Amino acid sequence: MKKYIVIAIITALFFSGCVKDEQPTPVPPPPVDYSGIVINELITKDVTEPYYVDESGSATDWIELYNTGTKAIDVSGMFITDAPGVEGEYQQIPTDNPTVTTIPPKGYLVLICGAADANGNDMVTQIKDGKVFIDMGLSSSKDNFVALYDPDKKEIDKSDDFNGLEDDKSFGRESDGVATWVVLATKTPGKSNDGSAPVAGTLVINEFMASNDSWSIPGEDPSATFPDWIEIYNTGETAIDMGGWYVTDDLDDPAKYQLPKDDPSSTTVPGHGYLIIICDGIGEGIHTDFKLSGGGESVGISENGTEIKEGYTYCNTGCDLGAPPTDDSMGRDGDGNAAWIVFKKDSSRPPTPGSSNN
Repeated sequence: MKKYIVIAIITALFFSGCVKDEQPTPVPPPPVDYSGIVINELITKDVTEPYYVDESGSATDWIELYNTGTKAIDVSGMFITDAPGVEGEYQQIPTDNPTVTTIPPKGYLVLICGAADANGNDMVTQIKDGKVFIDMGLSSSKDNFVALYDPDKKEIDKSDDFNGLEDDKSFGRESDGVATWVVLATKTPGKSNDGSAPVAGTLVINEFMASNDSWSIPGEDPSATFPDWIEIYNTGETAIDMGGWYVTDDLDDPAKYQLPKDDPSSTTVPGHGYLIIICDGIGEGIHTDFKLSGGGESVGISENGTEIKEGYTYCNTGCDLGAPPTDDSMGRDGDGNAAWIVFKKDSSRPPTPGSSNN
């Protein structure tokens, strides 16, 4: 009898061990929604004060894309063409530099069309010097439409008919993202079509890492000790200088470290851009005089040194946010969004210091 009891116990342990070792099936990330990306403006012959002059000395054509949505979208892998329906003429937006091809909410990306190199040869579709070049020239006499497709070549957007467009005039939506197309009074590549002022934003803490063993910081010496960091995000379209602002790891002490007032090149946060504040204890420039505690404390920013503009406590339980493990970061689930998640080092969504959380 004891023999059978022992066998039953061993069998139960064996099967329970198998169940324990089973890993849940990974949930694939949701598909990218490209529907908010539109063709916003284009020009077939840019003459006075051209947006871009190529290496051969000629002004280029261009197409402006606009993100109508509330989340940043990487448009790499999408297709653009001046011959809708002729797949052999589709040009794919390069996929090798998402920092360049990601369009922030209510932001723009200008595609440079028909550029030549110094020898007069057509530049192939590529990203170079932070710009997207498309091997496709626009013609007001031969072309009628420009169309945009997702990576599966499903049409996402199409311009109105621009055949006969006058030289040095751009053709675009009456205001960003609306249905009506008009010949614009002023060319506005990378700017609002209706001439309105850029949207002023606010600064938010977007992501932070409190225990760093392996992540280098963009622009910093990669051989240096890996520091803790706080990423600031500008939710608007106009740059904001954080010079004179304060950063703290103690919400009861808003003025713990003041960023320099006389170095805007290091303290300015571009529109829909990022600034990494390095928490390494150095106490100079954007290097704070404190480090972050991996076990938990606070992160906060203050404009006047007396009131916390934005701040969060983090710890294992009972705080605003959880304490991210070593080499993981805690960040917003999409730049500037309300929800926070852990960005894990070895996952499909790793930490993103200095780049989009989307």
